[in-house]
Amino acid sequence: MNRIRITSKGIEKTLRKFNYLQAISEYIWNGFDARATVVDVQLQRNPLGGIDQITIADNGYGIDRDALERKFTPFYESEKQLDPGKRVRVTSAMHGKNGIGRLTFHRFASDALWRTTYEDGASYKTYTIHVRSDRMDSYEATGAVQANDVQGTGTTVTFHNIIKDFVYEELIAYLCREFGWFLELNSDKGFDLKVDGSPLDYSSLIREKEWREFVHKPTQTVFHLKYIQWNDRINHEHSKIYFIDSTLTEKHKQPTTFNNKSDSFYHSVYIQSSFFDHFDFDTDPDSEQLEFGFGANKRSEEYLFLIDEVSALIKQKRKPYLKTYSDVVIQDFTEADAFPPFLDIPEDQIKKEELEFVIREMYQAAPKIFIDLNREQKKMVVHLIHMALGSNDRQQLLNVL
Repeated sequence: MNRIRITSKGIEKTLRKFNYLQAISEYIWNGFDARATVVDVQLQRNPLGGIDQITIADNGYGIDRDALERKFTPFYESEKQLDPGKRVRVTSAMHGKNGIGRLTFHRFASDALWRTTYEDGASYKTYTIHVRSDRMDSYEATGAVQANDVQGTGTTVTFHNIIKDFVYEELIAYLCREFGWFLELNSDKGFDLKVDGSPLDYSSLIREKEWREFVHKPTQTVFHLKYIQWNDRINHEHSKIYFIDSTLTEKHKQPTTFNNKSDSFYHSVYIQSSFFDHFDFDTDPDSEQLEFGFGANKRSEEYLFLIDEVSALIKQKRKPYLKTYSDVVIQDFTEADAFPPFLDIPEDQIKKEELEFVIREMYQAAPKIFIDLNREQKKMVVHLIHMALGSNDRQQLLNVL
């Protein structure tokens, strides 16, 4: 019996922050963190249709028996490291948290059993690890033995006695929002997330997908771009640009200039080019160090050209989206009875159309105004616009903005 040294006062509190969907995702991320290209989630159902057992298998590099103590006896200095909602990264590597992340199963199961196989010189070795939810401060591990009947490395973790009623559709929808962007990032590398043996189908999450090629003519530098607009918010990731080199390795990611504009315009941009093979993403573009550096950086003409093109593309894509979404705003205001009563006569109908037109234009110009308004606030906004139109007071209309 080995002890898990939990020293941070925020550990138990943080574990409670993980719901069962986040916990399942954590184990999938552990697989991808271990350089797996395929992770398979298997749900074992009982005769009544409920889920008795969950197995998550990956083809990653496994957990070296000599490194087990370091993996399962974690030290953490701050609660922020463990908060599933406070992740900040400049690449998508190491998304999950080895160590405490492996304990989140207590949210939905009585115990967890890992069977892991790793490479040891010219051979493979395998062993098991067992942790119970009622004894989170300890684990049992067998000794490593030769694995003569396996073809490669990997880890399979099985959760027994599921104590949470899983809603299959809820799980699939969550996994799509959690991993869709990541699978697109690694689509050319053959990454796959499977549920019961079938690839996760997140196509319903994609509103639009388009490929572009930008060429910086003075240097003939080529950038291959994939643009995706999502139908729903993607978990924790927001709208970002991913920079990928000639080996299909992600070198950096950063928010787009249209990230978090409060208009539900969720998007991702993936850019692949040999230009990023030796690119300096770390130095601040305002730093004097770039003056003495070598190679491409954020002051390079090619990079500035690329960012301008990407911004123009996203702006082009966002404009018709906002125009379409303005219909939703009008419907939302109508259902809130925010509009004044209009008679079914030509004069009133003209006023109604003008009022709706102005609201649409205002939404497209400044969508943030219309976000998270309660019923009374919606009525107040419409009233002010209606009064301004009735008095032809354009300054009052500007004040509404």
